[in-house]
Amino acid sequence: MTVLDDKYAVLEEAPAQGFLRVYRVRREDGPEGRLYWFEVHTPQARTAFHRYKNALRRLEGSEHLISGVQISANPGRYYVFWPTAARAVVRPKKLKPILDILEPFGYLQEDLTLSEEAGRPLVCDLKPQITPPAASPENLPALPADPGPAPAPRVSLSQAVLQGGSSSPSPQAARLPTPSIPKPAPKGPRQVRRYPLNWPGWVPGVVLLAVGGWLIYGAVMRYLNPPEYQLPDLVGKTPTQAYDAVKNLGLKVVFSEGNDPSLPKDQILEQSPDPGSKVKPGRRLELVINKPKFGLVPTVVGRSLADAQVTLDAAGYKIAGVTRITSGDTKDTVLASLPQEGQPLRSGEGVRLLVSSGVRPAPRETLLPDLRGLSEDQARYILSVAELTPVVSSVASGAPSGTVIGQDPGPGVTLAREAVVRLQVAVQPTSTLPKASPFEPPRLEAPPPPEPSPAPEPTNPSPGSSPSQNNTGSTSPSTPSGPQERRVTVSYTLPPQYPTGTVVAILVQDETEVRTLFEGPVEAGFTLPAQEIIVRGAATFRVLINGEQVLETPL
Repeated sequence: MTVLDDKYAVLEEAPAQGFLRVYRVRREDGPEGRLYWFEVHTPQARTAFHRYKNALRRLEGSEHLISGVQISANPGRYYVFWPTAARAVVRPKKLKPILDILEPFGYLQEDLTLSEEAGRPLVCDLKPQITPPAASPENLPALPADPGPAPAPRVSLSQAVLQGGSSSPSPQAARLPTPSIPKPAPKGPRQVRRYPLNWPGWVPGVVLLAVGGWLIYGAVMRYLNPPEYQLPDLVGKTPTQAYDAVKNLGLKVVFSEGNDPSLPKDQILEQSPDPGSKVKPGRRLELVINKPKFGLVPTVVGRSLADAQVTLDAAGYKIAGVTRITSGDTKDTVLASLPQEGQPLRSGEGVRLLVSSGVRPAPRETLLPDLRGLSEDQARYILSVAELTPVVSSVASGAPSGTVIGQDPGPGVTLAREAVVRLQVAVQPTSTLPKASPFEPPRLEAPPPPEPSPAPEPTNPSPGSSPSQNNTGSTSPSTPSGPQERRVTVSYTLPPQYPTGTVVAILVQDETEVRTLFEGPVEAGFTLPAQEIIVRGAATFRVLINGEQVLETPL
């Protein structure tokens, strides 16, 4: 079964209409409805979707839209889901506010399916437009009205009398007596009065009149023929950068929110019209700003697999995979999740679960043989067959190089599978110290001075014995046998160039034994604290890192 956006199971699909796909779907939480899917790959499809989305936003803002409508404007997922609702017949008086809202977007009454709730009309379906709406008569420019015949010029009575036959005066005007006008006396030749040309007074007025006329002409031409601008590419810019780029174009900038967690926050995801389009001042520019929405992984550790499924579904996530391991926990108990609980994760992503497969089987056990006298390779092979883990340290010895001279635990011990067995392998002793050693020498302290022995007290000779024999027997000192014991203080700091996990072995060898002060993996900057030990006779301090001797110094 086809699933759209991981939420809507397709029940029925209508034939495609250009960039529009119509489906009858069922949401994962139960309700059925109709889903309009837009394949936004052309400017025409993008414009149609945003016009459709803006019309629904207007209906939602005026509370004329049914609840449950889902609008998705994410990249690659442009659709609108309408839940199934009971239809109703609405009177034209109640329908008028809805038509007034949809009229600027080009939608008519036949595009609507209405419902009614508590006496209030609601839109429960709106068919998208495949083609742009045709220009309505209200949007066409009005033609100038016919001026009709021009009115006849008004002629005064005196003008009608003076014009004679050109005009027919009224009968009353014809009966008026003609006044007698005395003839003027003859005059001499007429003198013409001449005025001086005052050009400084009228030239500025003419200039101002010309400039004003030119400005008025430019304003009228700009209003009738506004300039066109080419839209820049605003995708990937911040809202401030986008606004600065188009603020001088006279556009109406409208912002909307999108969700793409893979891109930075407050970044322009889309723009409509597309980059490079020719626009005029007053055009609407829609910019989609990225507002990624992340959730937090819920707590599923300790729950059953079925409860974890329900919890993740409620939080908007899905199970990406299940890994089962043997464990002492109850079967199907969640042991861990990836990502862990409380980690941010965008909606719809998957969470991997580590689940118990049941009771852990009893560990296998083996009897540790005697490995002393074998070579290192032979001992490693035997331990690998027994599923034991060897940890080898080199010890200076007179035995042949590469021979196992000690093991811990000893032979005959029963061990569980993958237990650690420490082997001591002989190496030829060396007494040279590398030049310019980068390692810090051990901090040694001189042994304390020997305390003076108390003087022997004289004893009374027993009867029958000579004084010389008693003095000789009481004052003769006892000669110590074997190497003498002494106390030394040692410490060691691992150089900083060695990382965490380095295997360090610290040994002290005297004339009677080889003593291991420390052995095992350490963290970076490891320090063996100062400690006081007792040695017998000549002693040597050795440090081995990852099985190789790096320091040897006498104590």
